[in-house]
Amino acid sequence: SSFFSCKTSSSNGGAIYFYYSGGQCVLDKVCGYDCCSNPHYEFAHIHLGSNSISIKNYVNYSSIVRCVNENSNSHHVLGLFYGKICCPSVNFSMNKCYSRPIIYHPSTDSSSLTCSFSYSSFADNIATGYCVFYLYRTGSKYEMKSCNILRNTESSSGSYGIIYTSGNMNIDDCCILENTATYI
Repeated sequence: SSFFSCKTSSSNGGAIYFYYSGGQCVLDKVCGYDCCSNPHYEFAHIHLGSNSISIKNYVNYSSIVRCVNENSNSHHVLGLFYGKICCPSVNFSMNKCYSRPIIYHPSTDSSSLTCSFSYSSFADNIATGYCVFYLYRTGSKYEMKSCNILRNTESSSGSYGIIYTSGNMNIDDCCILENTATYI
């Protein structure tokens, strides 16, 4: 499925808004280009509302590109909340908003992997305020494997940096180059 130049004045997803307590969501081979909302979730807001890692919240083999919101109160290009979050082979590039272009809030389970990025590229994204990746859930386990994280920018001199997490995170075999922020 392709979503091109989707615009909304709602604050719940320029192209996709999915909120279902106990449901699952799998975006597979989705293309998002030039989508925008006002002021939050420029491309998608997916909220499953259940703190269970048995629930799928996946974005597979997808490309989310050039979703730009210049407003100083714009937040999040892609927001995934709850369930087990997996993002294999995703291209997330040239997106821009004030803060947290990527916000993932997976379910908690201290004994299991709850959020995984693999074989993906995150390039030329800009957070004019703070933080490109916001992986915020204490008690969650994050993994970034064989990813490219290239030329992303956090424009403010804040303390969040390119990747911010409050859980445990493993980064394996990734290329992290030419990013600009107080902290990488």
